[in-house]
Amino acid sequence: MKARSGMSALLVLAGLVTGAQARAEEKQGRHGWDITVEATTDFPLSVGGRLGVESPWRLRLSTSLGYLPAAYVGLVNDVAVELDAYSRNEADLIENALKNSLVWRTHVGWRPFAGAGLYVEGGYGLVALGGEVSAEDVLASLIGIEPPEGEESLLREYRVRSVLHMVDVEVGWRWGLGSGWTARTALGAAFTLDSNTRVEPQFEPSQPLLVNVFSRLAEGELDRTFERYVHLPVLSFSIGYAF
Repeated sequence: MKARSGMSALLVLAGLVTGAQARAEEKQGRHGWDITVEATTDFPLSVGGRLGVESPWRLRLSTSLGYLPAAYVGLVNDVAVELDAYSRNEADLIENALKNSLVWRTHVGWRPFAGAGLYVEGGYGLVALGGEVSAEDVLASLIGIEPPEGEESLLREYRVRSVLHMVDVEVGWRWGLGSGWTARTALGAAFTLDSNTRVEPQFEPSQPLLVNVFSRLAEGELDRTFERYVHLPVLSFSIGYAF
């Protein structure tokens, strides 16, 4: 009896979801274009908002803007350190270079079946405008050389900022929830194609040439680390409203 009751409840739920999806499809069919505004998280890459447009031919264009929380970077680093991808010092530098960065992603895609919410998308991602200071001894351990100007230099700090250019892909599903409301989930990946890091001293160096060489070496090593290791699986969840 309990099994039959559970099965009945599942069938009713499936009918409600299917009916809501059908109503959303009917609405789209009437006016041809679908415009959706969403609150979204692309874990572990960003938290923010997303604007999506779908044409009558089910071709899709979306753009999202958010920020990269420090907690997301910290979780990725903890996993990478456990897997021996890089050291804790490198993890700390990555976090300092990227946390609270602006994240902009723009995708194009297609929803292949008129009666289903399945879609595929791909595009470009930019991570920029974050970063905080790092101690000189941490940078020195990264590049494997002594910092300039002796032991007292270990107390000095450098601002570390990075810009990542990424390519994104995802496969997802969107549901119509009724009255214009939508939900979406997706599984994808983001791959770092290029990194541009700036390491700038937060002090007045007495030997500018040596400090400049030290900074450029640290930038190169961080860029190589980003381009080698920052390739992330991305799990997306969104709640939105379709106009």
